[in-house]
Amino acid sequence: MNNSNSKTARPWPPVPIAAPVPAFILGLLLVMALSLTAISTASASSAPDSAWMTRINQALQAMPPLSGRFQQKLPNGAHAAGSYAIDWPDRLRFAYDVGGESIVTVKGKFVAVQEVAGAEPNWFPVALTPLAVLRQAISDGISTEMVHEFTLREDNYSITLHDPSDELPGMAELFFTRKGDRLYAWQLTDVQNLVTLVRLSEIITHETLPRSYFDIIENEEDDY
Repeated sequence: MNNSNSKTARPWPPVPIAAPVPAFILGLLLVMALSLTAISTASASSAPDSAWMTRINQALQAMPPLSGRFQQKLPNGAHAAGSYAIDWPDRLRFAYDVGGESIVTVKGKFVAVQEVAGAEPNWFPVALTPLAVLRQAISDGISTEMVHEFTLREDNYSITLHDPSDELPGMAELFFTRKGDRLYAWQLTDVQNLVTLVRLSEIITHETLPRSYFDIIENEEDDY
């Protein structure tokens, strides 16, 4: 995809923590527009068979810590890019290229959004976002009841997940390469049907990532 004409967004208006977090807040979390080729020839089913379920769950459980670059498309059509570090399922950090400013960090049950590096973060519960569905799939495995749709393509496949109890909001569609079963992208849809598309690139795998990668740094100002 050519992003030469892409627009940079600062898509986080003040949102009360008690309110549902829109997908553009999640957009600060995750990454880019997928170019989904050969969708017309894809085969979709309501659920994968047991062999595919085993294969997908094994791929999720085997994911190492990752770092690299990301691209993102937000629900309003704007694009963004930057660097990331991920230690599934509890720690994620996305630093945006816009002047090295915006940083989004996930630690445990909360998302911290810093509009400027070093600024006091705004906190949002992960449980109010469709990211919760993605994290549940990675930490606990995917059950057949979670599967909304399964789609096979020539070079990749995707599985769309939801919480069958309806306690977690939205849906998460995970994209894997057919060769190597690598999770390389995801799409999050919130309860307002706002969609954030995500893609990782320049992926580096690690045995471990220091927890300091996910520290939330605030600049201290002298109080006179």
